[in-house]
Amino acid sequence: MPIIHTNIKEVVTSYDNYKDEIVIMEFDKKSSGKLKRLAPLTPARYDDALILVGITDGEMDIQIDYISYTVGKYSIALIMPMHIVHFVNGSDKLKGWILIVSSAFIEARGFMSKKTSAISYMQLKKNPLTFFDHDEYKSLCVNLEYIRGKMHQHIHFFQEEVMKLALQMFFTDLDNLYLKKGKYHITASLSRKEELFDDFQTLLWEHCKKNRNVKFYADKLCITTQYLSSILKEQSGKSASQWIQETLITEAKGMLKSPRVNVQQVANKLNFPDQSTFGKFFKKHTGISPMTFRKS
Repeated sequence: MPIIHTNIKEVVTSYDNYKDEIVIMEFDKKSSGKLKRLAPLTPARYDDALILVGITDGEMDIQIDYISYTVGKYSIALIMPMHIVHFVNGSDKLKGWILIVSSAFIEARGFMSKKTSAISYMQLKKNPLTFFDHDEYKSLCVNLEYIRGKMHQHIHFFQEEVMKLALQMFFTDLDNLYLKKGKYHITASLSRKEELFDDFQTLLWEHCKKNRNVKFYADKLCITTQYLSSILKEQSGKSASQWIQETLITEAKGMLKSPRVNVQQVANKLNFPDQSTFGKFFKKHTGISPMTFRKS
């Protein structure tokens, strides 16, 4: 589950939590400004949770894997596990909700996975934002309220089973709306380029702390560095070097947020020869030093 700041309950308009496996939060313009200073609403990669952001009014600018989206009224952004998200800004009328479901809960109960979802994983990955009409969005919000209600039934002997069924109902209705819109369809397999893009991201998240050489990833995928960069440009608009640099900066920011880890330790964990080299790299890509980022 993404690390959720202990004070987050004090700034959102509502907060409900089931065993740190399912979290539902509501926010508005006022609380979103405060949320930006707390996890999980800062640039970070979340290995272990599925995140959905619904906008009831106004709009919010977010980045998913460094690609910008404007999530408008009656739209939902679906952020798959292992992806980088940055909540950037919200409009004056902003009002919405966030649903976070841990990967452990999803995998243990066998739904909304790469293999079992009716919707292609790659299609969701490439098209995370969907706009709905009023009635469609309202129906999903009704299901969300049903999940929230079941969270409060603490003395229910079968609460875990009920929570599973409530989530299955929500995701089944969401899949149905996707299919009705014709935006997604069931696909048997990915194209070769899509497979390579997906495999590169998996390798990058696994090895970026130790390997920053494009050739390392190209060799792992048994392709040339030029072909790897061309695929990434085509699939995401970014080169291999940009992906490596931006992912490394995201990892660095996540570590710098921890008060128990100093800058030298961050440099060591990210395989920089010394703190000075790390500091120059960080400032080159962010405009500020690691210490300034930590203090801010």
